[in-house]
Amino acid sequence: MAMYLVDTNVMLASSAVSEFSNLAVRAMPQEIELREMIYKWLSDFDQSDRRIVLDEEGLVLDEYERNMPFNMHEQEYGMQVLQYKLDRNLADYVPIDSLLANGEHIAVLDPAHEALVTDREDRKWVACALAAQILFDQVPPIVYGAETDWFVSEEQLKAIGLCFHKLLPDNWYTSRIAAG
Repeated sequence: MAMYLVDTNVMLASSAVSEFSNLAVRAMPQEIELREMIYKWLSDFDQSDRRIVLDEEGLVLDEYERNMPFNMHEQEYGMQVLQYKLDRNLADYVPIDSLLANGEHIAVLDPAHEALVTDREDRKWVACALAAQILFDQVPPIVYGAETDWFVSEEQLKAIGLCFHKLLPDNWYTSRIAAG
């Protein structure tokens, strides 16, 4: 059973390919050919029996809904993919710890792992991957597109057993990092 954690940036870039999307202006990457690469992966994932991993606390779902709100023209493609996975019972829920801090609902990690994940919003993905490892004896890759944080921390996080599937060429990430 192939399982994946699909970072929100993948959902946003894939949605932005549609002319009816409200995300075209803010989704990254801006380059249409790179968005189409990400869309191709998500479209293949959508039509497959591969599973999506979500947390029982609803942090991943909350992030999806916050970033892909209702669109009166058509539902954002990322939300369509999620709904199709849910409709076909291709979602696995994993338990994670969370807390409310400064008005944010965030995932709790072991302090050593927290040090590796500087963006508190990204902790939920790591928590889900670690929980899936315990629950299903496999680590779902974190699939990411235009997210330099994952690119920068990928090697350190691989050292604790995580795995990743990046959808853009390395030079896209390195040029963004160099630009600061």
